[in-house]
Amino acid sequence: MSDNEEILIAEAHTALDRLILKVGDVIAWLYVAAVLISFYEVIMRYFFNAPTVWVHETTIAIVGMTMAYGGIYCYCNESHISVTLLRDMMPRKWQKRVEIFTDTLVLVFSIGGGYAMYYMTTRALLTPAGDFYMQRSGSAWNSVWPTITKVFIFLVFLALVLQACLHLAKKIRNFRDEE
Repeated sequence: MSDNEEILIAEAHTALDRLILKVGDVIAWLYVAAVLISFYEVIMRYFFNAPTVWVHETTIAIVGMTMAYGGIYCYCNESHISVTLLRDMMPRKWQKRVEIFTDTLVLVFSIGGGYAMYYMTTRALLTPAGDFYMQRSGSAWNSVWPTITKVFIFLVFLALVLQACLHLAKKIRNFRDEE
């Protein structure tokens, strides 16, 4: 990447976007970890007849968390899948309005998803009496991965709410500046 490209990216992104991208570049390596531990399971199961009890749950948790993070990572770059056929046929002013409307929908979705994850996370962390505990998987290993995954996804939704607010504010500011 050239210096000019890096400057353009830095100007286009908020500070939160830049942080999410840096953390995401590290989190992406968790896919490698998931592949390696899955490979370990295959070797242990089929060559040594010694299957593990922890690999499946760990892999599912890692992949689930990285997929959730991938959503906010793509939102930083606006590299998510979008169908822009109709929007591209509109005048530039209306394109900006559609972008603002879309970011408003992202904000509404993230607030709703954050609320749902708050509910699931509190149930995973607290007993009905309010005492701290960590929800377990109920498998032979009985890990705490369900709790860790729910807390992580809740944090991702909190970041998405903040990210959507920042993107929306920036697009509204740009829209007003161009009028």
